[in-house]
Amino acid sequence: NYVQRYMTAKTTSEAVRGTVFGGLLYIPVSIVFVYIGTALFSYYTACPELLPAGTPGDRVFPYFIVHGLPTGLTGLVIASLFSAGMSTVATSINSSATIVFTDFYKRFRPEKAEVKKNNMTVLYLASAVVGIVGILIGLAMQHIDGILDAWWKLSSIFSGGMLGLFLLSLVVRKPSKAGSVIAVVAGLCVIAYMSLPVFKSPIHTYLTIVFGTTMIFVVG
Repeated sequence: NYVQRYMTAKTTSEAVRGTVFGGLLYIPVSIVFVYIGTALFSYYTACPELLPAGTPGDRVFPYFIVHGLPTGLTGLVIASLFSAGMSTVATSINSSATIVFTDFYKRFRPEKAEVKKNNMTVLYLASAVVGIVGILIGLAMQHIDGILDAWWKLSSIFSGGMLGLFLLSLVVRKPSKAGSVIAVVAGLCVIAYMSLPVFKSPIHTYLTIVFGTTMIFVVG
C-alpha cells in the first residue's frame, strides 16, 4: 500500500506527504476496530447465551455478522468485506510486482528494461507468481488457530527491519552503507532468534518489531 502511494507521486514531497498521511490514517482506523471489539465484548458479556461457548476471539465478529444482524444488512456487510479484501489483494499484488520490476529487474537488467514489451512481461509474471504464493499462504492459514495472532507475529517479523532502516535514515543524516548493512544483519539475527521456534526465545513474539528495530537503529 505504501509502495503504491509513493511510486505514483510526482515529487519527493508528495511521496512523503502520502506516506505520512497513510501512517496517520492508521490511528483512527485502528480506533474504529478497537471500538467494534469493545462493543462486541460488552454485547456478549451482557447476553452470553447468544455466543457459543469456546468461540475464538477472531471469530466473534463474523459470528455476529451472520447471526446478529438483519438479513439484508448481513449481505451488505459480507459484500463490503469481499470488496475490501479484493481491493487489498489487488493493491498488494500490483505493489509487489512493481517492487520486483523497479528494485530488481530494472536495476540488474537495465538494457532490457528499456523495451516496454519486456517490462509488461516481467510485471505480468511477477503478479502471477505473487498471486500463486498468496493463494498457497491463504490455504496454509486455514490450519492456524488464530489468524489475528499469526498476523501480528508476521507483521512484527517483517516490519522490524523496515522500520529500523527508516528511523536510521531519518535521524542519521548520512548513514554509511557498510554500517547500514551490518545493522540490518544484526537486526535480522535478533528477529530470527525471537521468531524461529528452534531457539525457544523467552520473549513474546509481539516484541520482535521492538527489539529488531532497536538493534538496527543502535548498531547503525
